[in-house]
Amino acid sequence: MSAVAHIKEYKTGRFFSDEFRGDSSWNGFEHNVLLRNEGADETGTPRFDDVAMATGADDIRDARGMAVADFDNDGDLDIVINNNPGDSGRAEQAQAVLLRNNTGERRNWLAVELRGTSSNRDAVGAVVTVESGGGKQLRYVTAGSGYASQQSARLYFGLGDQTQVNSLTVRWPGGLVQRFENVKAKQLAQITEGAGLTNLALPAKRDESARK
Repeated sequence: MSAVAHIKEYKTGRFFSDEFRGDSSWNGFEHNVLLRNEGADETGTPRFDDVAMATGADDIRDARGMAVADFDNDGDLDIVINNNPGDSGRAEQAQAVLLRNNTGERRNWLAVELRGTSSNRDAVGAVVTVESGGGKQLRYVTAGSGYASQQSARLYFGLGDQTQVNSLTVRWPGGLVQRFENVKAKQLAQITEGAGLTNLALPAKRDESARK
């Protein structure tokens, strides 16, 4: 029944009542989508393709929260999705789903971790800008970044074929601005407010086979 065609009844809440809904749940049952950025067309309009089915990400469970982080420490970003069991009563419907990215690590990247001193310890509110290959990227350190989820505080920048970042600028919440040049790709740049930049490798991957 179309809510637009029956707008007066819709506004009364009738369509959401237990009497109208019966034993059927309207939550979930829509396949998840995963949109790949295909760049702009000839008019400058951004284009996106749904690649969820091709990548196995078109889960039909009632997804509610999503967080992005490098869960396996391989240099690319993975996705974890929280699910709602709804009216099913089945605990397995609420299990989180991890979508591992096994292709992004083939290109160059830079990870950045900030440590505040005068500003807050987690550097929430800081802005990091990197410039490489004639392009510019900007990331914020945020808290409460999504519904029922929180993104990683470690920031990632995709560099494609660029082997270094020409310049990296950090604007701290307290107003301090730090700038670094010629930062090599495929590493973790750890920056402390008011101090320098330390080049680190990502923490070693866990050997999942040893846990079986």
